[in-house]
Formats: sequence, C-alpha cells, structure tokens
Amino acid sequence: MTIQFRNTACILLWQALLLSLTTEPSIAQSYPTKLLTVKVAFPAGGPADVSIRAANVVLERHLGKTIVTENIPGANGSIAVTAVLKAPADGYTLLGTTGSDFMTAPATISSAKYEPEKFKLIGVVGESDFVLLSSKAHPFKTIDELVDYALKPGSKELVLAHWGAGSSPQVVGADFQARTGTKFLEVPYKGAAPVLADMLGGHIDLAFAPLGGGTLSLIQTGQVNAIGIASAERNPALPTVPIIGDSAKVGKFEYSVWSALFAPPGTPDDVVARLNDSLNVWSASDENLARVKANASRRVAPMDVSQAMLFFKSEHKKYLTVLGSLSLKPQ
Repeated sequence: MTIQFRNTACILLWQALLLSLTTEPSIAQSYPTKLLTVKVAFPAGGPADVSIRAANVVLERHLGKTIVTENIPGANGSIAVTAVLKAPADGYTLLGTTGSDFMTAPATISSAKYEPEKFKLIGVVGESDFVLLSSKAHPFKTIDELVDYALKPGSKELVLAHWGAGSSPQVVGADFQARTGTKFLEVPYKGAAPVLADMLGGHIDLAFAPLGGGTLSLIQTGQVNAIGIASAERNPALPTVPIIGDSAKVGKFEYSVWSALFAPPGTPDDVVARLNDSLNVWSASDENLARVKANASRRVAPMDVSQAMLFFKSEHKKYLTVLGSLSLKPQ
C-alpha cells in the first residue's frame, strides 16, 4: 500500500467519523426513551409528595413517558438523596424533595453525606409560606403578644413542635427564638399531620407549619390561631393574618417551603434543559394555577435552567447563614 493511498484512506475515515458525529441526534433530542423514576424524600400523601405527583401528571403528558413516583422517606430526606446518587446520572432517576430540608440535612445530620450545590435544580413544583400557629388555649393574637408572654417572668413554658433536628420548621423556629430572645420547649414529631393533631388536642402550644391544605382549613375554621405569616406580604386567603416581619421584635422574616425536582451531579445539561422546559409547562398549567389558589400557595414563575440555579444558590446561602448563626451541629 502506497503512502498516498494510506493518507487518502485516513482522510476518508476521518470524514466519515465527523459526518457521523454531526448527524447523530443529541441526547436531549432522543430523551426520554423509557420511563422515569422520581424518588420522593417524604411519605406518600405529604405536602411535598402531593405537589410532586401533581406536577408529574403534566410532565408525563409533555415528555410522552411514564413517570414512576417512589417514596423513600427518612433522615430529613437524605435517604432518598443517597438512593438517587447510586443510580446513573442519565436523567431517568430524579430527586423530589423540599429545598430547605435538602439543603440543611448535610449540616445537621451526620449520615447525610452529599453536597447539595452539586445537584442541578430542574425547577420548583410548589411553594408555601410558613405560618406560626398557636393552640386555641392561648389568648395572644400577634407576635408581640406572644413574645411579651414568653418573656414575662412566671409564664408557663410554651411547647414548640417541629419534625426533627435540621428540619425546616426546626430551623425557622430556632431563628425566631434567637431573634426574639424567647426560649420554647422543642418537641420533635414525624411530620406536619401529627403536629396539627396534637395542637388540636391541646398537647402543644406553637408550631411553624407550611400554609396550605390542612393547615389552611384549620385556620379558616377557627380551630387554631394564625399569629403571623413568614412572608413579605399578606396572603389573600388570610388577609387578617399579619406578617411576622412587621414586628420590630423580629425584623425581616421570610421562610417558605418549596418542593422541587433535582437531577444528580453529572446529568447532561441538555437533558436538564429538556426537563426544565417540561416543568415550566406545569408552572403555567391550569392544573397548577388551580392548586395555587386552592391551597393559598405562592405562584411559582417559570425559570430557565440558569435562573433556577441562581435561585437555588441564593436559597442555599440563606440557609447556611442561618444554620451558622444558630450553631446547629450534625447529630
């Protein structure tokens, strides 16, 4: 074989290879080709699970593939995170969780061995503000009245319920106590449902709970008192409930629970973009807008991938700052 022939053959092979690379469809163009699994970090029927399952209905229609929802609760959601990290980062195994618990778990639970900032936020499926509730046994109606009572010598110690060390309501409650100089007896529960049940039974005094669903109904029917809402403005569904941050004893105080879908580190960017586009269809859908109104939730504006990641970084920084100021350590 002559040198000229070998050179010509090599050129033809390179041209064929380049042609195959330029004509082969991208991953996003062919994705998805099989069913997807969303591992939800909380029990079935909870606020996060309900929001994620509702979003999955629209995602299925838009992606054209079945989405299987698998609940893997425990350890502030970190067990589900670990399960997602064990699967291939190909866009077929996603994480469904609440942003606050996802971010705080590694700082408060020693078994949570993951770095939140390395995950890719696909988008937010729902968001609800925290509202401070008290049982009907107490006369205080405002934040100032509550703080004055808690600081008054001889007052009965108040019980503040949450759902475990490092959980978002525990962090919110710790921040509130630090700002106001109050000290409550903290009692952990397994979730929002048993907290509300025990408040109705008169066993606990206070709780920071996500607004919506059962919480909203209990407030509207007068079964619990809503002392304040942790948002920048009043909620149209509860126009008489004041903003916690309006109290000079607290200052700016904005906390919400947002449920979201995350892709694990290493997931191809074009796959994340495809999923993000589909989730934005959910954000603007009639189904989502109806849920927002019914649950007095926040309407989540559609975000592209870069906007979603900027939002995530901002929230992550916020929670790390709060955790640092409260000196909460992994348990």
